[in-house]
Amino acid sequence: MIRKVRTIVEMSDRPTIRPATLLGLALGGVLLGHAVTYRLLLPDAHARATELAHTGHGYLTGANTLGFLAVVAALAAMFLGRLLRGETPTASVVAWRLATFQVASFAALEVLERLGSASGFDRMVPLLLIGVTAQLLVAGLVVLLVRFAIRTAAVVADLAVHGTAAWPHPPQVAARPEMDPWCPTRAAAAVVPPGRAPPVLRSC
Repeated sequence: MIRKVRTIVEMSDRPTIRPATLLGLALGGVLLGHAVTYRLLLPDAHARATELAHTGHGYLTGANTLGFLAVVAALAAMFLGRLLRGETPTASVVAWRLATFQVASFAALEVLERLGSASGFDRMVPLLLIGVTAQLLVAGLVVLLVRFAIRTAAVVADLAVHGTAAWPHPPQVAARPEMDPWCPTRAAAAVVPPGRAPPVLRSC
């Protein structure tokens, strides 16, 4: 049984990410970036609420909750995938796919919202500039969370198989002889250059 667990955990890393997991991360990232965008664009809470209601954003309350749950579920799936199947998605691949998906989804979402509410396309240029920047920053944050989940799973796997975690050990420094304040020659005699006989010293 232990050998089977060792084989499962020590499988070669797979630089892949499942589509459902990526979709969960991207969905939460889009909604978080959307919220950050409107907070930066309209810092006043009343003005922001009015703008969101006018442009067809009435669904956001339930969608934000759904996005949060999707991110949590996706991170849990990646943690278990690394722990049980050795899956380790490449960070650059995850970052590129998240950034592309989130930017495209945010732009499409804003256009569809304004078309559906017939509110026009006022302030679209600053909205897109701030929104694209926010989506890229959020994608980077999600990638950091993914890396943390993967590394935590790797540590748990090492503990389960070997009984020790693969944490780096601090370098060991050789202890220097302590100086006896009442007998300085005692510490000097402890350090002898190679190839030479120790000096003749009086004992204290």
